[in-house]
Amino acid sequence: MMRKICPVCDLPVNEINYCSRCRRVVKKPVYWNTDYLLNEKRIETVIPVSQPSAAKAPSNQPTVHTPLPGKGRSNVLLFAVILFIVITTLASVIISCAVNATSLESKYDTAVGYDDYGYRDLNEAEIIAAGEHCSGFDHFDTDGREISRSVFQFMEKEEYGYTIISQETYGDNYEFKQDGNPLTFYETVESVYLTPKAAEESGSDVESYEYVDINYDTVTGELHRYVSYLEDQEATLAYLKQFLLDTEAGCMVEADQSSADSIIEQAQARINQREGAYILEGIFDVNIYIYEDRIQVYVSYNNPETVINQET
Repeated sequence: MMRKICPVCDLPVNEINYCSRCRRVVKKPVYWNTDYLLNEKRIETVIPVSQPSAAKAPSNQPTVHTPLPGKGRSNVLLFAVILFIVITTLASVIISCAVNATSLESKYDTAVGYDDYGYRDLNEAEIIAAGEHCSGFDHFDTDGREISRSVFQFMEKEEYGYTIISQETYGDNYEFKQDGNPLTFYETVESVYLTPKAAEESGSDVESYEYVDINYDTVTGELHRYVSYLEDQEATLAYLKQFLLDTEAGCMVEADQSSADSIIEQAQARINQREGAYILEGIFDVNIYIYEDRIQVYVSYNNPETVINQET
């Protein structure tokens, strides 16, 4: 069965591509085949051939083998019938699977439209004029633009073997209805794209898809989340720690209440073991995903009310 998956957290999205973990609509989900379209079962056909028991002839007479009337043709006919049944059955299975595969593709091509869930893009000027932050994200009590500036300046000074190839900013503002109520998302994302210096110096043409994102509210600038997708473990932890410290400073968290060191210690231990992690610490909700050659870090606000609701 085909499943639509969020490319950020690798969890399934719903009919309108809403990811409950990331709390946003994913415009371009990935498609995973979660089981086989064809469950092949080995078919073993046994054709019994009975052998007539020969009566022992007197020793002074030659043994005469008399074929039973029609026996040869009977075996050939039996074999042909069974072969026809097997071929017909396999053809039927293959055709059925092809039809199922086509229907699965059609199912996603004709999935429930965004409009049926009240989805609509929002005009940026209008939501800025309204002056309210979005309802789809939990917000840190700090300015995401300032956090972005600080983290990216740190990345420029502390390269960890990377070259910054581009910095981009884009916006995505939309709403849809959840349980009949409008849920709004006002996203501005500042991204830094990186490539390893070693690959650049060697002239390698292998594409390197590594980045750090800072996501904040288009209207208020309040910080939504931090995402990194990097190969280098040292860089991953260093950039993460800088983000945590900057965010705590922006939220006026006192140094003796800092969660940064504890989070980095836990994250490093799990990454060393090539295991993912889910860390709730202070104001941070941290998720770490380990891939074959990448480490993905996702940080959002640890809303105490959300935690209480989940526990109850």
